[in-house]
Amino acid sequence: MASIDLFTTDNLLRYISEWDPREPAHTKGGYMDGEIKIPNVEGKLRMEIQTYPAEDVDKLVANVHPCLLHVVRIGKGKREQQLEPVPTYYHWKQVFEIEDGIVRIINRKSELDVEKDGFTPRPVPEIDEITKVDGNSIVLGRKRGQLNLILLQPKQQARAKLTEATVTKVLADRLQKSKEKIEMYEQFFKKKNAKNLKRVRLRVDFYIENGTHCGYSISPQTIVDTGNKEIGSMDFYDATPHKSCIRGGRKIIMVSEYNLAKDVSPIFEVYDDFGEPRPELDQFLLQPTDFNRRNQTIIFITPPQPRLHEITENLNNWTIKLLAKRKGDGYKSNKMFNFRYIDHEFNSCPFCDYKVDSDELVKIEAGIEGPKPRQKKRIMKCTPVVCTEKRQRIQSTDEQSCGSSETSSYLKSSPAYSMSSSYEMPVNTPDSGIDIPFNGYNSDGGYTSNSDLEYTTTLTQEDLNNLSAMTEQAKFVVVEEDAQFPKGRKLRLL
Repeated sequence: MASIDLFTTDNLLRYISEWDPREPAHTKGGYMDGEIKIPNVEGKLRMEIQTYPAEDVDKLVANVHPCLLHVVRIGKGKREQQLEPVPTYYHWKQVFEIEDGIVRIINRKSELDVEKDGFTPRPVPEIDEITKVDGNSIVLGRKRGQLNLILLQPKQQARAKLTEATVTKVLADRLQKSKEKIEMYEQFFKKKNAKNLKRVRLRVDFYIENGTHCGYSISPQTIVDTGNKEIGSMDFYDATPHKSCIRGGRKIIMVSEYNLAKDVSPIFEVYDDFGEPRPELDQFLLQPTDFNRRNQTIIFITPPQPRLHEITENLNNWTIKLLAKRKGDGYKSNKMFNFRYIDHEFNSCPFCDYKVDSDELVKIEAGIEGPKPRQKKRIMKCTPVVCTEKRQRIQSTDEQSCGSSETSSYLKSSPAYSMSSSYEMPVNTPDSGIDIPFNGYNSDGGYTSNSDLEYTTTLTQEDLNNLSAMTEQAKFVVVEEDAQFPKGRKLRLL
């Protein structure tokens, strides 16, 4: 009699791109462990394995599921991916033939099975031996010589590339119906019904050589995607603190390893000294109601516990465990934390009187408001930006229209045309007939570190009286326009 049993009931479902046999180092795990028993008939058998929905789905999709099956080829210490066809939308079913105790796969290739040059076919065989029948069974597993079977999930139509398998394409191939009908079926595997895509069973059918159906079986176990927050794994990393006054009012923070569903809440449970739960005593505990749930954290205020003495009357040695529970499927977190309530002592309670946590009123913060029209949720604190870079002087229209070749040559060597802040420009003095090198000053009135005199230096009257002595070694002097020079004193330009 035909049957299929799965020893694996949870797996992280991967996308096709994560297992692409055309790419190196794309082996992600997730093999199914189980056993298939074949019917006891003579001759060649044809075996078909296909994905199948969970038991509690709508009757319209009670016989169809869009997930894909892929047979991995494990060789001597590595994956022989050149023997695997690229998974695509019609691989919701895998076909095998069984003869003389040998199981061979009938590969179905597609236009995707080409090398990176785009036209050379990949060396995928049409029929290839994969495992052998052990007694009357085919073993599913991750080892060489077993049937290495994994589940792959297709993408939604809006997120997929043109050549990728999608939920729509898989359903169209399975149902062979019109586009309108396909859209109706597709609604049961997206949005609020997306968890139907994450729960899969397997169905196996057997046919004798003339095509007559000789047996089938549906796995009683359902494989659940551990990566889905609605039905998958829920593990907590830490919770702190682990103690509260019997009057409650202390803030507790729980940190999850993964994102949390919207219906997850913190709960207290009673356990005996053997580590066994005592659900009949949970009625004496008040559960947290004042809590805030974020992506990976739960923050709550401990409730008062006025009935703890009633637990002691029923059980001598007991402890309180803190954990999380998902309302949708009733799943409870694996990791639990010991929690203790201490008696309140008048005027000497460490939490109520000495306020060991905070001097302020303990409360749960409201958090950042959600986005609204024309109002951002994510805002960064703005700081003024001070620009320290000096901008170059732009040539004026008069300078551009200057026609003197001599002046133009001077302008070309001006700081407005040079990236260097230090320069020399010869100045012809018509009275003396000699050149004075103009060193260090910018054309816009600024100065550089090469200047002999600071621009802000002011000459006193005494300095003016001794001006000739000061300028004997100087190349130039800048003075105010209204400076009074002593009569009879002449400047001698060197």
